[in-house]
Amino acid sequence: MKKVVLDTNFLLIPFQFKIDIRKQIEEILEEPHELIVPSGVIYELKKLGKGHGKEGAAARFAIKLLGLMGVKKVRSSGHVDDWIARYAAKEGAVVCTNDVGLRHKLKNCGVKMIVLRSRARLGVV
Repeated sequence: MKKVVLDTNFLLIPFQFKIDIRKQIEEILEEPHELIVPSGVIYELKKLGKGHGKEGAAARFAIKLLGLMGVKKVRSSGHVDDWIARYAAKEGAVVCTNDVGLRHKLKNCGVKMIVLRSRARLGVV
């Protein structure tokens, strides 16, 4: 089963752009997969969620969404972007992110990514 790792900024997309990320990931992959979120991402979302404004609201929504989507939580350590890059390379996982720095790391490792395209659709890079 293909593993799909969700990054912090990717989880803000449903609130910010009104996109059903679960449905679009299923359409893109067309194979059995398991959604995974590192504990470091949950920590970042909780920290953002304490803030006010749109970003705080998006983070709080993302935390609720994780429960509704049945995402598997995986313990991570160290800097979350580094952990995601190592995990994805080792496990052959797909990473969902819009973080430019992480995208460069993943590209150098040959990791497949799902990113936001044109503010309305997700696409593979």
